[in-house]
Amino acid sequence: MIREDFVAYFSAFLNRQKIEFQFIDSKFFQIGKIEVKYLEFIPEDFESINKPINVWKDQWLRHPEIVISRLSSVLGLNQKLPARVCCVRRINQSIAQDFLNHNHLQQSIGAKLKYGLFLPKNYFRLLPAAFTPDSDELLMAVMTFSGSKKYYLEDEIVLSYEMIRFATFNGFNVVGGFSKLLRFFVKEKTPGNIMTYIDADWTDGDNFSKLGFELVEKTSPLYFALDENKNRVKVRDIKDAEVTNSGSYKYILSEF
Repeated sequence: MIREDFVAYFSAFLNRQKIEFQFIDSKFFQIGKIEVKYLEFIPEDFESINKPINVWKDQWLRHPEIVISRLSSVLGLNQKLPARVCCVRRINQSIAQDFLNHNHLQQSIGAKLKYGLFLPKNYFRLLPAAFTPDSDELLMAVMTFSGSKKYYLEDEIVLSYEMIRFATFNGFNVVGGFSKLLRFFVKEKTPGNIMTYIDADWTDGDNFSKLGFELVEKTSPLYFALDENKNRVKVRDIKDAEVTNSGSYKYILSEF
């Protein structure tokens, strides 16, 4: 069971993994070149500080397993599986929603097109010994897209899609999984371009640039109040907000 106190839990986690770290302050971890900051409220200088990985208290309390999986991925600790042994197919809304709600920090949101990356039973031997699925295949990753929209590119009209969500099973990195799902979608839909937003609380999206995506915009931070269930509710004014984010990076892929 994951304890509620992030700083104590993450410190113990790093110690178990024999990973050296130091505190910049009581809630700011320096792990080599990686910086992780735990935020319980909006700092006065939030927009001017350097952008480490920002772990917000509300997300930690609601989704600690997802937070730890993402941090483990950044630190190179997640179990690795090769995408070449997995297969891709369309999945329905129920399957996509359940997977994303358990494995994506921003949870599921409506999408027109949903794809799953499955590990067949004959490759379960690649899983950790303690991991014993009770099915003939295991869903390892999900990628979802909007429907197509017309996009005017100079004198040409192309079909543009938004990649809305991508997530892998907590605790795993499927090497090549993102590219395999994306290629399947491109082959099926032949898009003119694909647009996506990257959460700036966690990354600058440099990995997307390496995959051929082009950075076109950095969006402003969003402000949120928390409802009675600690769900984020968007508000316009920072004075009404309990948490915020670092905005997003907008990327577009137009060459396939």
